[in-house]
Amino acid sequence: MPRLTFLPLLAITALIALVGSGMLLVAGWGSPQLAAHLAFALGVMPLILAAMGYFVPVLTRSPPPGFAAWGPPMLAWAGGALAVGVFATDFSPARFGIAALVALLAAMAFGGWTLARARRMFGPRHRGLDWYLAALGFLLLALLAVILMPWFPTQRNGLRLFHLHANLLGFVGLTALGTLQVLLPTCLRQADPGVAIRLRGDLKWAAGGALLIALGASSLLPAPMTALGPPLALLGGGLYGLVVLRMLSAWTARFGTALLRVDGAAPSLAAAAIGLLGTLALGAAHGAGWGAPRPLVAGFVIAFLLPLVGGAASHLLPVWLRPGAQGPWHDSLRARLVRWGGIRGLLLLLAGLALSLYRP
Repeated sequence: MPRLTFLPLLAITALIALVGSGMLLVAGWGSPQLAAHLAFALGVMPLILAAMGYFVPVLTRSPPPGFAAWGPPMLAWAGGALAVGVFATDFSPARFGIAALVALLAAMAFGGWTLARARRMFGPRHRGLDWYLAALGFLLLALLAVILMPWFPTQRNGLRLFHLHANLLGFVGLTALGTLQVLLPTCLRQADPGVAIRLRGDLKWAAGGALLIALGASSLLPAPMTALGPPLALLGGGLYGLVVLRMLSAWTARFGTALLRVDGAAPSLAAAAIGLLGTLALGAAHGAGWGAPRPLVAGFVIAFLLPLVGGAASHLLPVWLRPGAQGPWHDSLRARLVRWGGIRGLLLLLAGLALSLYRP
């Protein structure tokens, strides 16, 4: 399947999956695991891999991806569909393990291709590539945790929590942060002179923060260190949050009121970044015993993922549909797609954060 038709299809599928997941979580239908895997395994994971397949050749100054643009994402989609089917029916551990293995093979194949492109490139690599590689590492760890669950039944809940946090803040979060810092200035058609410095210097803090959160929240630490779990998770949340704050501060100083426009993809992307920061803070509060997990996951989907995917897709869909030189057709379609983008992003942000504060 050619790249130009596959990426838009996955973007639309992801938006439908996210809306469906949000509705399930808000209405309380089905299990939380079903709604979460509908959003992440079936919607976001295949889209991220396909989008990476689009951006990696740009970052490595190499030829178009070919099979890598659709092979691993399709395999990941198949694994996600199997996972959703499991949670919609019998919760079979064996079938869920197979779904995780399929997705793991997709991530390994894509990661190997990305590393091969990085090794063969000429000149210094773009630092955004490092964020993608770190995100893929978290995806591999998250899927490995699922595969290990049957082998370590007493650690099943800890592995489940590690899987959740490594996916949300490691895979999805690092991919988003690495992409947003380049994509938002592109949407505004302005330069961001500080982006290279932030990408180079902030990855260790964001990745380290995500790992501390995943380990601290999952109680997978050795027995003598179990009491250190909550403080480590809070420390990780602080490091991660500082990276997001640094990015938002740089955007505010550089772009100012352009982030508050009624139309445009950039305001929606800025709202997504604020949504990530807000749900991160509320996640820390949940770790301290306040709030419930289901509203928090719903808030993450609505306040962060929906404005993120919606804003990115509204700007990139014209390029994905018709690659090559940009012309009046691209400008016209993009103008229609980004109309009311700022309003949509703000409404999703407020709705998601309000839902996250709900205490049943």
